[in-house]
Amino acid sequence: MPYRDLQGICACLALTLAAQVASLPAWVLLTVVACAGIRLLLARRGGTAPPRSLRLGLAAVAIVLLFLQLHTFNGLAAGSALLALMAGLKLLETQTTRDIYVITLIIYFLSLAALLEGDSFWMLAYLIGVCWLTTATLLRLTTAGTTGGGAPGWRLSLRYVGRLMSQALPLALILWLFFPRFSGPLWHLPATARSAESGLSDTMSPGDITELALSDDVAFRVHFEDAVPPPHERYWRGPVLHDFDGHTWRRSYSAPLHAAKLRTEGPAYRYTLSLEPHQHHWIFTLDWPVQWDLPRAALTADYTLVQPEPVSRPINVQATSYTRVQAAEPLQPMQRRRDTRLPPDRNPRTLQLSQTLRRAHPDDMDYVRAVLGMFTQQAFYYTLTPPRLAGDSVDEFLFDTKRGFCGHYASAFATLMRDAGIPARVVTGYQGGTFNRFADYWIVRQSDAHAWDEVWIEGHGWVRIDPTAAIAPSRVEHGLDAALGADEPLGSRWQRDTPWLADTRLRLDALRQLWRERILFFDQDSQQKMLETLRIPQPDGQKLVMVLAAALTIALCWLTWTVRRELKPTPKPPLVRHYLRLCAKLAAAGVPRMPHEGAQAYAARVARCRPDLAAQVTALCQRYNFLRYGTAPAHITVRQFETAVRAFRPKFKPPRPALRPPDSHAS
Repeated sequence: MPYRDLQGICACLALTLAAQVASLPAWVLLTVVACAGIRLLLARRGGTAPPRSLRLGLAAVAIVLLFLQLHTFNGLAAGSALLALMAGLKLLETQTTRDIYVITLIIYFLSLAALLEGDSFWMLAYLIGVCWLTTATLLRLTTAGTTGGGAPGWRLSLRYVGRLMSQALPLALILWLFFPRFSGPLWHLPATARSAESGLSDTMSPGDITELALSDDVAFRVHFEDAVPPPHERYWRGPVLHDFDGHTWRRSYSAPLHAAKLRTEGPAYRYTLSLEPHQHHWIFTLDWPVQWDLPRAALTADYTLVQPEPVSRPINVQATSYTRVQAAEPLQPMQRRRDTRLPPDRNPRTLQLSQTLRRAHPDDMDYVRAVLGMFTQQAFYYTLTPPRLAGDSVDEFLFDTKRGFCGHYASAFATLMRDAGIPARVVTGYQGGTFNRFADYWIVRQSDAHAWDEVWIEGHGWVRIDPTAAIAPSRVEHGLDAALGADEPLGSRWQRDTPWLADTRLRLDALRQLWRERILFFDQDSQQKMLETLRIPQPDGQKLVMVLAAALTIALCWLTWTVRRELKPTPKPPLVRHYLRLCAKLAAAGVPRMPHEGAQAYAARVARCRPDLAAQVTALCQRYNFLRYGTAPAHITVRQFETAVRAFRPKFKPPRPALRPPDSHAS
């Protein structure tokens, strides 16, 4: 196998594996690189593949190691790793063009696996480019030995492959639009842990949300159908934390309770939430959700919307929420005990402070205002770089450091409420968002992660309290690239500082959302709406198949016409056409021209076979030779030759049978 051919196919394999670097085991990638390097080195030195025993031993060890690590060969991750190993091992033994065909086929399958692994528009564009280059490489390899003039140039190969892909595009588009969709996918790909790496968890310790605030990943996008809630009501509810050990808040997994009824107030906000994958079961909705279109989702006792399985894939949720509610039922005793429980012998200074404030403010709302006033009046600072806290984190925060993020303030506030006998819980989620004016939706990023509190006030129910908002703006520490204002999310501040970069970013995000809505979420309902747009009465599956058949027929007819036009031979010059007409007339007269005969030799043979045509045919063939290969006299022209050929009308004369030689043995 030539060294240059191996270089091209190795480059295509490397580009394909680059799309799966994050999902393939590192040792698999190193094995493929080692196999390719060894084979290229041998080819450059003129050597062949390594011994068969060495190749078989390496393949056996690699496959065993892969099975020991993944415990299966089934599934997207295991199948991709196995295909990558097969490509590397096949490179090691590549000797013929057929081996290149096998590696090329593996490259196509690996590209498809990478597309299934990631749903990005940019990933699709990248993989199309990889397949384009791979097909051009294959074209050069297959035509090098058949044309006799070497492999075609890269520009010509890429242009030819591009034309083939453009001709296949209408067929792919028709199949995408009109091939019948099922209610579920044709195959089920198991979710991997890598599909959800960031987001809020069911625990909160000081500093946890600070790490999310430094992340610019998108948590979800929201499109409001009508009115948009004001910024101070734009709280996106996530897990609610009840259990506290003095340092860490955790979600309670005690006996499930049904969500109590609420009396809604104010306007209802209807919206569509496009949620990115995460490893948990909850759905982030606007406080407080009352309707949603997930059939298996339900509200927990603390009004968190959850579904049975983790959100391992992007989903769209249509929901309705009210931002102002009141409880229609009293607080159950079990909930009151759970939300007033504190660990013994932890944060003693905080408990002493709460008792002092409680004696001065026996009314619940007055006590809440007193605690918020303490945060406003005393030297508490809002920062992304708070000092590290020890076991009694609330004591150290309130009396020593007085610097923290939203998690610090929410934890301290809930502790002060509980010690005063007021049920309180910490709610984690997101607050605010960045408006994308190019596509009319809001982007909520991980940097918008937030924590606030809810306290139970008799006669009102659960009331949202955000102690972070009580910090005076003058005590918000700036100067850090990722610092947040108490009333300004990171995305908004960054957009204000660099508006042109922010606009470019928002346009790209709008394109990504369009790709998701129009392509990734194109389902059975989308096909139904498309048929209705085409004015097809009472569309159903049968009519969809008929439309598919009609569209494929039109596309195939166009493709056939295009190919026939490309294969149409170049028209012959008029002189050659007139000479071929002369040969056809002579063939009809019983003297066909042989493929190897020139005009002069043909005329001589006609003279021998048909002496009656000798003079005319010899003159016509001489004129043809003058016009085609020599300098013809002035009176001999193509027009004159055409006229003479038209006037030539030989008659058919069957050939004379050959005389039988005398039989010497006849009597």
